[in-house]
Amino acid sequence: MFRNQKILLFALSAFIFAACGKDEQNTTNHLPVANFTVNTYRGDVNTVFQFDASLVSDLEDPTDVLEIRWDMNNSGVYDTPFSTVKFTTHQYSQSGLYFPVMQVRDTKGMTDSIRKMVVVVTDLNNQPPELPIYLTPPNWQTWMEPTIIFKWTCSDPENDPLSFDLWIGRSLESMQPVQTGITTSEIVGQNTVFNTTISGFGLNRTFYWQVFARDIAGNYTPGHIWRFTTRPE
Repeated sequence: MFRNQKILLFALSAFIFAACGKDEQNTTNHLPVANFTVNTYRGDVNTVFQFDASLVSDLEDPTDVLEIRWDMNNSGVYDTPFSTVKFTTHQYSQSGLYFPVMQVRDTKGMTDSIRKMVVVVTDLNNQPPELPIYLTPPNWQTWMEPTIIFKWTCSDPENDPLSFDLWIGRSLESMQPVQTGITTSEIVGQNTVFNTTISGFGLNRTFYWQVFARDIAGNYTPGHIWRFTTRPE
């Protein structure tokens, strides 16, 4: 259990996305700050997830007048209207990876939003994969070519077969999966090294990347976020 908590806390800390919207006509009011917690970030179809947005804040408005709304599937369509009620619950009907979004609005109409990761598995007794360990490209590597080979290792406590998703973005907030279900591997020494090749990176640009490991029960373990910069034109 302690190990699961460590992985889920890492998933929370490594995989938080935020976006802000601003009323351009308002020049004297500050943006509110979106934040929420979930009672657990890993469950099954019987789990009732409890979402708490009482941590939202604003420099001008007290918390109790800030309004929030929820998009539980990150579909772009909010499931609830704006309300000053800061608590809600949700139960997912299928296993999978979900990114519930909460948006907060102040009394001047300015908004901030944040999304976090929730994993719904088929077997809560199944242990998540270990953290993927990256081999290449090195973190903060510069002068990378437009075609890059990504390599990493990973293991599972029950030796479940694993697949991987590779997320890439120009910023932390823009990271999205560019390849999913990766299983290609080779044996190097006594280790299984997973790999994939991505082409078309623009020159003289910085990119962020992250590998997620998935097992047969639907557990989803994120690796660290690393970055690289392609060579000048």
